[in-house]
Amino acid sequence: MNLLPLIAYEDDFLLIIDKPAGILVHPTVKEAGNTLYDWVKAYYALKGEQATVHPVSRLDRFTSGLVVFAKEGIVQAWLDKGLFEKEYLAITECMPSEKSGIINAPIARKAGSIIERCVDPNGKEAITEYQVIQDEKHPLIKLKLHTGRTHQIRVHLAHIGCPVVGDGLYGKPAPQGRHLLHCYRLKFRHPVGEQIIEITRILPKDML
Repeated sequence: MNLLPLIAYEDDFLLIIDKPAGILVHPTVKEAGNTLYDWVKAYYALKGEQATVHPVSRLDRFTSGLVVFAKEGIVQAWLDKGLFEKEYLAITECMPSEKSGIINAPIARKAGSIIERCVDPNGKEAITEYQVIQDEKHPLIKLKLHTGRTHQIRVHLAHIGCPVVGDGLYGKPAPQGRHLLHCYRLKFRHPVGEQIIEITRILPKDML
């Protein structure tokens, strides 16, 4: 993977990558060497930059879009205390009953699973705002997170009967091999200098 075309923003403190679908952000016990973390580390080495790799935002393996890395641990700590405004685009199996709205449904880990989540009245607060922006057979929906639970968008869309196309965990698999969910916009206050950073990226080819 050539990282350079994927760089959405870089300065002395931050690196923002437009992650392709299919790549893990973090190494795991079962998978290491080909994650976004590893590629960022190699990129710094190639540049001769002494930065360290600190993922601030995270995406599922098969979700594409913007991921933030801090270049120092203290910058990561500052960013973790701040608020990110994050917006996603999803292609869903069907139209919601309302073309815009707020899904306020708590999410918990599903009993018996270490991966799957579900809507559960005893779960943690989870709020997702949505708006249909293209009314097609498989509509394009813009989503804004007000909380950051694991699989939140996928769980909430499935909960209202409109799972993301290709979501084999909360809907049904599709030929493209991944769920069609993309983090296309980030807005936040820079931890050094206080300016507002806003980054947007177009949909990847498989979603277009």
